[in-house]
Amino acid sequence: MKAFFITLICICVLAIVGTGIYFFLSQEENDTASGKENEAPQQEQLPAEVPEEKELKPVEKGEGASQLEELSGDTKDFLSTFTYETYDEQIAYQNEELVKQIISDQHAYLNDLTGWGHIDNVDIGYLAQSEEWQQLQEDVERLRTEGFAPSEAVNDMWNAEAFMRIATDSADLNSLRYVHRIFHDIDAEINGAEVDKVWGATRAFGAETETQELYAYIKG
Repeated sequence: MKAFFITLICICVLAIVGTGIYFFLSQEENDTASGKENEAPQQEQLPAEVPEEKELKPVEKGEGASQLEELSGDTKDFLSTFTYETYDEQIAYQNEELVKQIISDQHAYLNDLTGWGHIDNVDIGYLAQSEEWQQLQEDVERLRTEGFAPSEAVNDMWNAEAFMRIATDSADLNSLRYVHRIFHDIDAEINGAEVDKVWGATRAFGAETETQELYAYIKG
């Protein structure tokens, strides 16, 4: 009888110990799983800017964007008198701080709009009505009238406005690329923005051949 009670007690002790071990291991497993859920997922680091691969072909005489049928009357009137002023300075400022801030902010916006393949999915109708695009329009005018002093940089802002008008009227993605390249190049020059390539898309800093191509693209 005594042996029976000893055996029974041993069985009870083993059952209690086994149950305790089971609950301990279960709790540890739950804590581990919970910890993994709370860990922030590792996000792939994107480069600051993916350089465009598309090279834009020069247009033939009479084939400029100003000939597009989709352009509004206002844009056609704007382009019909489109020309450049002659300046002695490549770049000059009325408000240098304002210029550098706007150029930096809008280059970042245009990177997001056109970079990483986003340009191929742009909805021009939505874009034209967006607050960001309307702010860009306002900022281009501010740069031209309040930011830059008389210099070739003013002509660059006229180019930017021309390309913006063409892009929204005709869904011309090449014009959208040119808007980005203008801000890209200026940001690299005046703010030291890190870029993989300078496109030469500005009259302030670009080569003569490239800037002639911009004018030809607009006027034909």
